[in-house]
Amino acid sequence: MQVDNLFLEKCLGQGSFGEVFLTRKTGDDKIYATKKYERDKIENTEAFQYLKNEILILQTLNHPNIVKFEDIKKTKKSYYIVMEFCNGGELVKALEKYKLKYGKPFPEDLVQYLMRQIIDAFQYIHNQGIMHRDIKLENILLNYDNEQDKKDLNLFKAKVKIIDFGFAIKISKNGLTYTAIGNPINMDPLILKKLNSNGKKARQLGYDQKADIWSLGAICYEMLIGKAAFDAEDMEDLVRKVEEGKYAVPTSLSKEVVSFINGMLQYDSKARLDINKLANHPFLTKNVKSFHRIDLRQVSNKLNRNKELVIDVKKNKSIWSIFNDEDKLININDNSNQSPNQNNDNDEIPKGQRKFSQDKKNKVMPEEEMPIRQSNTFKPRENYFPNNIPGFGNNNNYNNNNYNNNYYGPILPPPMQGIPGNQTFMINAFPQNPVPQGGQIFSQIPMSQESTYSFSGGIYK
Repeated sequence: MQVDNLFLEKCLGQGSFGEVFLTRKTGDDKIYATKKYERDKIENTEAFQYLKNEILILQTLNHPNIVKFEDIKKTKKSYYIVMEFCNGGELVKALEKYKLKYGKPFPEDLVQYLMRQIIDAFQYIHNQGIMHRDIKLENILLNYDNEQDKKDLNLFKAKVKIIDFGFAIKISKNGLTYTAIGNPINMDPLILKKLNSNGKKARQLGYDQKADIWSLGAICYEMLIGKAAFDAEDMEDLVRKVEEGKYAVPTSLSKEVVSFINGMLQYDSKARLDINKLANHPFLTKNVKSFHRIDLRQVSNKLNRNKELVIDVKKNKSIWSIFNDEDKLININDNSNQSPNQNNDNDEIPKGQRKFSQDKKNKVMPEEEMPIRQSNTFKPRENYFPNNIPGFGNNNNYNNNNYNNNYYGPILPPPMQGIPGNQTFMINAFPQNPVPQGGQIFSQIPMSQESTYSFSGGIYK
């Protein structure tokens, strides 16, 4: 299929709203990924609003570890969103392949390599005043320069790319947001409490960028241990475990990585490290060969029956207090100008100056905080937007008869039951004009023409 200068070569995946195609452009040797959305299916749905939001936010971001928005086109029947193509797939799939190949999750040096890039990206995102709100391994892609590295699963050659900004929001400094949104298994305890509560008081609780920090801790733990920190069978079990606030790590890990995770997985958001302090944590700045091993004599009273170190997210508010280290091992300076990749102790990540574009206008959708809406039971490892954001879901409630100025959809029922896998969940309602700054983004695009094409001898005809 051809749309103007785009040649959609191969279908990479399919969803309720359309398909994803491997794409090339005339006069360009790069490969892109194009999301084709069928207009009659996506227009007038909440997924459409979040799609607009994602495009508007991505247009303001320019970072090597954030997927790039390239172009957008529309025809009478479809929208075409052209994005940077990442050939390595989702990080969660890489973790599964690694466990099958080596019989264990990622080692510390590999987690360090990946988290340096992830934290570098989120240092940039947070310093732009943006919250992602849907951090999970499925929303982190990998890209390889060399196909052999991809085939060999050489993750030290992979570049991380953060995707899926449909739920992202721009907030003011020290500002709060209130919508319960995201992936329950990686969700800030406060948001999880909002999600699972009928009470008005819980709905009025606000959260800030530190909610992203908890989620970053959750994915770091999963890469290192191979499962969720609060692994649960259903929503009730998840809430219970998070409220108990205890998770376990092997004593074979270094003090640095345990402290790094502990700095993120703090029940009280005020006790969490902010993104700039995380960027300067010794786990990211030191060479793994100089890491300190856990002295079992220091933690003998904190071991479970499996000889694992049990960490209480409500009590261990000092990131080194787990080990009773008086000197705290090292002081973490808040140097917001230093990225986690700018260090001299470990050269696993290529060095070089990064230039970020600051000249784009800050066009992002202001969030409208509305009464809560509940949705269907979800299943593990399935995106929930409901069902796969952005736009590859199946929600037809936008024109529900209950929709009015206050809410749409059913009134919130008792706490949801289900299996909290790595899918996205949101409870929010859209106002009548949900995207006042970006609502015209699609209507202003000139109409393109679809046609078929033939490919012969390396030339499109």
